[in-house]
Amino acid sequence: MNSERWQRVKQLLEEAIALDPDQRSSFLDRACEGDSELLREIHSLLSSHEEAGTGFLKKPAVDLKASFPSMPTRTGRRIGVYQIIEEIGHGGMGEVYRAVRADGQYTKEVAVKLVRGGFDSAFVQERFRNERQILASLDHPNIARLLDGGTTEDGVPYLVMELIEGVRIDLYCDELSLPITDRLKLFRQVCSAVQFAHQRLVIHRDIKPSNILVTKEGVPKLLDFGIAKILDPTGERTETTIARSMTPEYASPEQIRGEPITTASDVYSLGVVLYQILTGRSPYSGDTRSPHLLAQAVCGTDPGKPSTAVLKPSTVRNGDQVEQVTAELMSRSREGTPVKLQRRLAGDLDNIVLMALRKEPQRRYASVEQFAEDVRRHLEALPVSATKSSWRYRAGKFVLRHKASVVASAVVLLAVMVGIGATVRAARIARQQAEIARSERERAEKRFNDVRKLANSLIFEIHDSIQDLPGATPSRKLLLDRAVEYLDKLEHDAAGDVDLQRELAWGYQRLSAVQGDTSQSNLGQVSAAEVSIKKSIGLFEAVAKANPRNTTDQLNLAMAYRRRAFTDIFEHTGPQEIDQALAITTPLMQTDATKPEVRNERSLELQILASVQDANGERLKAIDNFQQYLDLRQDILRTNPEFKGIRQSVAHANIALGYQMGRFADRERANQYLNQGITLFEALLKEGDNSSMTRELAASQLRRGQINLMGGDSGGALADFRRARESTARLVALDPKNTMLQSDMCGFDFEEGRALTANGQPATGLPLLQRSMKCYIGLHMEADTGPGMGTMESWTAEALVQMHKLPDALRHYQNAAKALSGDVDKYDDARCDLAMVHTKIGTTLFALRKPQDATAEFQKALDLAKLDFSVERHDIPAIIAAADAYAGLGDIAAEKARKSPDPGQRSRFSNEARLQYEMSLKTAKEIVYPSRIAGNGYRTRDPKDTAVRLANHPR
Repeated sequence: MNSERWQRVKQLLEEAIALDPDQRSSFLDRACEGDSELLREIHSLLSSHEEAGTGFLKKPAVDLKASFPSMPTRTGRRIGVYQIIEEIGHGGMGEVYRAVRADGQYTKEVAVKLVRGGFDSAFVQERFRNERQILASLDHPNIARLLDGGTTEDGVPYLVMELIEGVRIDLYCDELSLPITDRLKLFRQVCSAVQFAHQRLVIHRDIKPSNILVTKEGVPKLLDFGIAKILDPTGERTETTIARSMTPEYASPEQIRGEPITTASDVYSLGVVLYQILTGRSPYSGDTRSPHLLAQAVCGTDPGKPSTAVLKPSTVRNGDQVEQVTAELMSRSREGTPVKLQRRLAGDLDNIVLMALRKEPQRRYASVEQFAEDVRRHLEALPVSATKSSWRYRAGKFVLRHKASVVASAVVLLAVMVGIGATVRAARIARQQAEIARSERERAEKRFNDVRKLANSLIFEIHDSIQDLPGATPSRKLLLDRAVEYLDKLEHDAAGDVDLQRELAWGYQRLSAVQGDTSQSNLGQVSAAEVSIKKSIGLFEAVAKANPRNTTDQLNLAMAYRRRAFTDIFEHTGPQEIDQALAITTPLMQTDATKPEVRNERSLELQILASVQDANGERLKAIDNFQQYLDLRQDILRTNPEFKGIRQSVAHANIALGYQMGRFADRERANQYLNQGITLFEALLKEGDNSSMTRELAASQLRRGQINLMGGDSGGALADFRRARESTARLVALDPKNTMLQSDMCGFDFEEGRALTANGQPATGLPLLQRSMKCYIGLHMEADTGPGMGTMESWTAEALVQMHKLPDALRHYQNAAKALSGDVDKYDDARCDLAMVHTKIGTTLFALRKPQDATAEFQKALDLAKLDFSVERHDIPAIIAAADAYAGLGDIAAEKARKSPDPGQRSRFSNEARLQYEMSLKTAKEIVYPSRIAGNGYRTRDPKDTAVRLANHPR
């Protein structure tokens, strides 16, 4: 029920109560105008009103709370499978008990919370079950986990939570006399928990110190996350919060006013908590015992600076006792003296706290993640985004408060200005010519600043702030369309202006990344991205030529070449472009290697070089360069751990090396790298959840699954594929128009179908394989994924072969060959893939009793494999294709030998079969790490089977 409907219910209920009981029914029938649900809701409330007695709705909330019947003690009783030990807390919503599981599964103690009567209608119980599933997904080290839930035999809903033994966060900080730095680090962990939940569309709405307990190990735990939301009988995500689901001292102004609640409300509550643990007092001065006075303070009074507050004595209420706490006493448990504490809080911390406590939700931090990031930057002595309120904002607030006085003052001021104007007129005319010249200069500077604003604010800040938000794809497209128009207009005036060219180059570079960089979240605009990259390179070249000794400008040009090489990996120009980038950084590694920016660029170039080598069949060289890529990333992490994104890039480097090594070398070592990378991504995700990190983790799990499948571990592969699918599906639900995420889901269908087929379950795998192809075609991606479509068609055929549907299988193998044939001359993977597909077509034709056609297919495979060339380059997929083709020719010759009635022909065919089998086994010896699935994803023939056939073949 949203707030508008609740107001309607409330209005009709009040009008009905004012009527005589015998008039209410006809009144409501007319007023509800056929809305049966509305009519039923009001009749239900009327019944509750009559049962509660006259005046129930007029009682103050405190009386209503007292009027709820307390539940009988349940100590010693069982609730579900849990044995109640003792009561450990109670409140207006119910009671909390220490309990232990009584069915012998485990003996760990838990907390059982029982919901009071009044919150247990059928509607609320259904909502309770739905929200319980949401809370069950909040698996975070700083959130008290929901373990179980249900309804007791007498109909009372209950929750089973992780039992937290700890001290509330403000008392913990004071008891241990934690310095401000340690308090801030503790607070950031709490922010991590809240942000984790926000990413899953859950808002806490009752964040306060008593809901944050710190364990003896020093780990903060957020309690009752979402409980108020569970108990709030409305269906909207941003609904009016009723009084019982908040604590006024920590509530946001919009909560107090009963307005829609968003994540900004949790930001405000966290601000109140931070204010309290830093200063030892509430941000609201004066007597706030009166709800009316407290509401006025929350909604209308700006909190004082924390650095100012700590210099004043404060009052602490302990039950009915009020104690005075001096500034000296408060400081003693923080930074030693009031002056030191005041100095520690002044500046950034004042600004950070007050930004979180702004009355207007839109002026607070946009997310808890940004709040925590500012705290981190303060701890690391970096600039923070929080700044003081501008004079314009403060002046606007002043005008709103004192309209009459401001108008009167303005009249007087205007008269004074007229007089002054007459006096300065002559002087102004004298300076007019100089002003014109200055104005021209300022106009040129303004145009430059407009570019900076566009490149740095429009593209970087605004886009980056929304790219990980659910459903942001349409907004990102609109934003970039405007950026393209503006950049193109300014490019015409950039000639000769190096600073302007540099800014424009960066604008186009970032534009291209967002348009179509497959290594990050992009909009799939590949053609537009290519145009932007070309413009970026041209501008960077002009800047680098003008500043040949400027390291930054040289690195910018290297970066542009490197990014272009990445988009051209499968083109003939790819190697040339990465060589251009390497030529720039090679001398810089000799003269400026201590700079992390130089090592960073060099490492990324090595990554692209390795990818280019892999695409050209130089598999072992690629492994060497992926190893150097990882070594440099780890070196940066060791010497410059604050370098932006370095931990994430180390994780990515581990995955890249592990995947390449697993496909073409040592799978055992490969899994070590893959596991290290996944562990790093998981740790980063716990620190701050976002969609790009979730996608990185899913991609890494996919890679590990592919390597496990190559090694024959179908079960492990399926587990990884399904984990990756589950996390990506949540992202798709939040951003259904994101084609990149949809493409990921297509890939998960394919990988799971492939694993099931490889595991001998083709009937289960085939529908997934077919769905993945339909998905790719629906996304219009088939033109860009020749190898991908070839592999999908091939595995669809593999499933059909296992199901003995050979004609259908042949058709799909032929489709695979068609998909791959256009790219054979472009890059090595297409050549190897097509060679493998021809062996598949040959094997199927042989099974269909078409040996002549099969022979032609095997010969095509050998021609494509270029065995001598591939052995020299250690191109494993091509070698495997050749080995399988020789074995297929051996099968054809052996079959001819068996069927030939002529002894001479039989002997000739028999010798040919032996020769082909021996060639197959000799070729297979080049494969150091054999597997049933090749590194390019195709099912291969087992050399052991060929050896058996050779051994059993008569001489």
